[in-house]
Amino acid sequence: MSDMQVLRHAPIREQVANILRDAIVDQRLTPGQLLVERELCEMTSASRASVREALRQLQAEGLVESRNGRGTCVTVISPATALQVYQVRAPLEGLAARLFAENGSDEDRAAFREAVAELADETERGADAAALLKAKSRAYDVLFRGCGNPVLHQTVQTLQHRVTRLRALTLAQEGRAQRSVVEVGAIVAAVDARDGAAAQAAATAHVEEAARVMMAAVSDTPAAP
Repeated sequence: MSDMQVLRHAPIREQVANILRDAIVDQRLTPGQLLVERELCEMTSASRASVREALRQLQAEGLVESRNGRGTCVTVISPATALQVYQVRAPLEGLAARLFAENGSDEDRAAFREAVAELADETERGADAAALLKAKSRAYDVLFRGCGNPVLHQTVQTLQHRVTRLRALTLAQEGRAQRSVVEVGAIVAAVDARDGAAAQAAATAHVEEAARVMMAAVSDTPAAP
């Protein structure tokens, strides 16, 4: 439980939010679970005030929700909500890939290739979900930062925590991590060819396939109590 303890030199509220966010993403805190403030204080070694502030932040991000006087619970991602996230994500990531292919610097392209190669290596060695999520997040961070549109990058960041939860669900499905590497590899090839249309099509197809896998996974998630 040492990774669940706050570090005293950093802002406590932010640390608590990060700890709980990570626990939600990797499902140590499961969908629909009631979050008891006393237990969260013990888990993080933080004050009740800091825990409450962190929960308010996570509620704004859509990761937790208040249940009409019954307390705060981890948000259950319904199939409808998950599909809506991917409906927004597909055109945004497609546009980012197009802009990256057309405008990214040589350094950006090299960084993207390196990040995707790292993702492929992690996948091949059978890395755990946390390592795969970090590797994939690094690749997308290069893509969005290098696309040359800060507004697009900021817009995508508002979805990032929900996307990460959904990505964890899809990568947990049999064979999905391997197929995902192939799909992202198609984006790399289009980017290296400076083919904006092909990069957009590859990125959109990748999201659409992830959405298909996600719908099957989320449909099996237990309903909120």
